[in-house]
Amino acid sequence: MKKVTMMLLAVVLVLGLTACGSKTNTDKEQSQKKNQGQTQGQTPGQTTTNVDVQAVYKQNCLACHASDLSGQVGPNLQKVGAKRTPEEISNIIHNGGNGMTAFKGVLSEDEIKALTDWLAAKK
Repeated sequence: MKKVTMMLLAVVLVLGLTACGSKTNTDKEQSQKKNQGQTQGQTPGQTTTNVDVQAVYKQNCLACHASDLSGQVGPNLQKVGAKRTPEEISNIIHNGGNGMTAFKGVLSEDEIKALTDWLAAKK
């Protein structure tokens, strides 16, 4: 009889713990869905698409254009927005050229748009 009671208690305990864990995950998922598509307080370098543009730049562009955008292998981008239109900047990021790798298919369209907007503002 004690074994049956202990087994029943163990089953109830496991089910109780499982239910608690599921509720926490469900709450997190609901919170994430609720926040999708909403513009929250933006931090510098973060766009309305929630792309951390500085992280994308650091991971994909820094080696050729330097941390301060002054250029190394690639050209200086510190005032690229004064020299090129957003469409030209986007085209270069998408298709590459003059030794630059094409990032179409490597970066998402949101990441390319964020980089384009960020660079176009550099005047």
